[in-house]
Amino acid sequence: MEEKFNKKIEEALKSFDGIEKASPRPFFFTRLEARMQNQKSTWEEISSFVAKPMVSFACICLIVIINAAVIFSSSTSTNSTTNSISQQNNELATADEYNLVSSNFYEFVNTKP
Repeated sequence: MEEKFNKKIEEALKSFDGIEKASPRPFFFTRLEARMQNQKSTWEEISSFVAKPMVSFACICLIVIINAAVIFSSSTSTNSTTNSISQQNNELATADEYNLVSSNFYEFVNTKP
């Protein structure tokens, strides 16, 4: 039994005789460095996506459409609001015209205390 065990140990040691140092394929480190330099951060990926002409054009069109919608919707509501405000101002002006009180801050009654 010990002979079988020693024989297996000898076979295992002889298998190491032809072993050489492992070396990477040619230009491995050059390719590795190039791959590491090509990695982009999240902000670089986002900015490169937004910088594409179709994306930027679509964003600009969206902003213009939203602005136009706000302007046109506010102009219709402003007209109805303006009409009601001007009507109220006219009513107040006529009421104020009848309640005129003349007081002038430049008329000094008592100049000395």
